[in-house]
Amino acid sequence: MQLKDREAIIQKIVEESNQASKEAGKQRVLVEWRAKLEKEPTLFTLHQIDEIVRAVRERLKASQ
Repeated sequence: MQLKDREAIIQKIVEESNQASKEAGKQRVLVEWRAKLEKEPTLFTLHQIDEIVRAVRERLKASQ
């Protein structure tokens, strides 16, 4: 996974999460993205997906 790809994905997830009005909506966005990242064409490993999700959660906390 290249850093620029990871950053672009994180930004997309953060933007979609910010559009969700409730915490449940933000969680739903993360779950949907996890499923997308496990499939082709990305085929990220579970470890890489966990890193992305952690980064998203950190950014969402920082923006509150």
